[in-house]
Amino acid sequence: MHMRYSFEGKGEGYAFAQKYNVDASYKDLSEVCRSIRRLPVEKAVQLLGMAERMEIPIEYRRHNKKLGHRRELGGKKGRYPIKAARLVKIVLLNALNNARVRQIDESTLTVKHAAANKQAIYPRMSPKGKRMRWNYETARIEIVLKGEPRQLAEISLPEKGAEKQEKPKRTGASKAKAGALAPNVDGAAPEAVAVSQAESPAPEVKGAKPEKAEVQGEKDTGKALKAEGGGGVKEVKSGGEIAKRKGPKPSKMKKNERV
Repeated sequence: MHMRYSFEGKGEGYAFAQKYNVDASYKDLSEVCRSIRRLPVEKAVQLLGMAERMEIPIEYRRHNKKLGHRRELGGKKGRYPIKAARLVKIVLLNALNNARVRQIDESTLTVKHAAANKQAIYPRMSPKGKRMRWNYETARIEIVLKGEPRQLAEISLPEKGAEKQEKPKRTGASKAKAGALAPNVDGAAPEAVAVSQAESPAPEVKGAKPEKAEVQGEKDTGKALKAEGGGGVKEVKSGGEIAKRKGPKPSKMKKNERV
């Protein structure tokens, strides 16, 4: 739900805030709004805070029938509307935040417009005693701030027709040349590193296959052992090493042979 403001601010530098369906006396709200009108924002916030803490009273120019006089106001009529001061302060801070979003200078902000009116009347009956009419009234608060907008720094953007400078692409020959000229991590020259790599033997790789001559020699040794029979000492090739075994070869027992 959005309600129109009674103040129409034309141009830049305005910040608006409102609150409706407020459960408070519109008479107290209207007097509190009148007390902060045309004041700087800092002083208005300070005044509402002091009124909320009951440090200073609020002058009542209307709705002041049978109202007491206050020494702080020079003998004028007034009172301490705590609830109304708290609600108006909330709306004022909302308007201040809206001014920050609109890039308005806070040091130049003043309360241009502040008002409170009766919004709705809900018919009710008295809770006890004689059945009499006891209406429920709501109020509405609106505040408008005025200030000077901040001057944003102008950002220089490149022209649309300006051509972009493309970086030269690196080819394979240039990359190889750059790698050859790059110094070694240990600080040695690239020529010395190449000589040391040529002199050092090739490292052994685990799991590499043996040469063909060694494989052929192992196969001949295995055939010779199979040709020999009977007892005596036999050489068996197992796991690349020669193991000696004494005694005859154990024979397997037949299934039908009895012990």
